[in-house]
Amino acid sequence: MNNTRLQKLLTMNQENPLDTFVLYALGMEYKGLNQWELAEDFFTKCLQLDSNYVAAYYQLALIAVVLSNEPAAINWLNQGLILLQNSSDIKTKNEFQSFIDELSF
Repeated sequence: MNNTRLQKLLTMNQENPLDTFVLYALGMEYKGLNQWELAEDFFTKCLQLDSNYVAAYYQLALIAVVLSNEPAAINWLNQGLILLQNSSDIKTKNEFQSFIDELSF
């Protein structure tokens, strides 16, 4: 991971802690560093500010799987699917549903 990028994101987060894009990006950076709890914290903060940030649900599901918590992963995916109900984004709906199906076997 690019340490400079992480530092820039942390600075941006200090300047504007309500920026969901920065929170999501920090979650991705920490996920890339296998710092699961930090990544989870940033994705959760992102959702606390914007519960419609669908990508964060998927990332939280991925982290839950890494942490051997499949029920939590399915819960995150189901929450994301609820938001996608009226969406025309069939590809994302299918990704969420496929992930749920994979975890359910």
